[in-house]
Amino acid sequence: MDKPLELCVSNVNDEQKLAMPMLLPFPVNAIVAVKDVSNLELFTALLSQIERLSWRANSYLDIFNEESKNDINLILLHLPNDEREAKEALGYGAKFDAHIILLGKDTPPNILRLAFQYNVSDFIAVDAPIEELHEAILKVSNRLIEEAELAPVLAVVNGKAGSGASFIAASIASVAAKRESYDVCLLDTDLHHGSLGHILGMEANYSICDVLWSLEELDEVALKSTMATSENLNLLASKPFELLSINNDLDLSITIDLVRKCRQFYKQVILDFSRGPELWNDELLLDAKILIVTQQNIMHLRQTKDLIRQLTNHMGIARNRISLVVNRYDKKSDIKLSDIKQTVGIDSVFTIVNDYRLSSECVELGKSITEIAKKQKMLLDIQYLVADLMPLDLVKNTKRAGFWGRLLGK
Repeated sequence: MDKPLELCVSNVNDEQKLAMPMLLPFPVNAIVAVKDVSNLELFTALLSQIERLSWRANSYLDIFNEESKNDINLILLHLPNDEREAKEALGYGAKFDAHIILLGKDTPPNILRLAFQYNVSDFIAVDAPIEELHEAILKVSNRLIEEAELAPVLAVVNGKAGSGASFIAASIASVAAKRESYDVCLLDTDLHHGSLGHILGMEANYSICDVLWSLEELDEVALKSTMATSENLNLLASKPFELLSINNDLDLSITIDLVRKCRQFYKQVILDFSRGPELWNDELLLDAKILIVTQQNIMHLRQTKDLIRQLTNHMGIARNRISLVVNRYDKKSDIKLSDIKQTVGIDSVFTIVNDYRLSSECVELGKSITEIAKKQKMLLDIQYLVADLMPLDLVKNTKRAGFWGRLLGK
């Protein structure tokens, strides 16, 4: 008779824990499938250190309920050493059509050969260091991102306040939305001075905070109904000084889940980060390509350099994920592009010509640049930005390899 899971994992030191809680890049909804679910305190302590992991325990001896597989993407399955029970447990786990991580102790070779027949993601000894289990779950989370075929994210960030990030984010979105069958989602994360609705002349009925209140209940149709729409451009705006009017009951950190949902339903997500990273939204930058907007003067470049230092040194964002656009660029300026690259340490640098008349006309009339501009240099500069930062690559077909396939190099 196999020992219950709670006894098998009792070899794990109760004091053992990660240096800091793990934040999964993609939410994992798991079932812990064991024989006896009566005592899982230690297992609960192990999984509680993983943020964005939700789970419940089921017995693999129970009758399978088809409704129980909804939204489940991981099975943590305690593999018995008895062959008959192992077949029953593996068969139960396979019914969920989800990733499977096996947990076993002193597992006999015949049971491992049996597991070979199933699409298993990983095998972890229950007395292994806690990091092994967490690493296996992290790998599953990363694979879920690949399988979901999430849309890329571009965050447009002011290197210094007033550099023009909101106008450029709106212009990039309107240009990209002109592509055929290319639905663009534009999110205004400026919860103080959100201006995208006015810049684009799009009247919004809902704001980001309105959506966050009911985010869990929103499916694709409901989410899209909250957007202000103009052809392929979809805007989720923010209200003026919305950050000051919300109470502590609204958890702004779940904005990352809002962005994830948007990535599932649109071809491109663009974030207006004109206020720069804040405590409630800085994690959105971890999965994004970043475009920093700056200008050709010492003060702008000094603050832009400080921002890049914050992103790279303190948030761990690689420099090759950061691009720079010099807004209101004047080629006659004493500050050359080579000087800017050397100063801020970023090689990917674009320019947008100084066309005050065109930009002012767009903002004052509440019309996008694609509605007003014809062949002005500013429009051409933004079109070049879109072509470079949002290439129309072929959709990659990813096929999930099982644990044994990866182990054998298949």
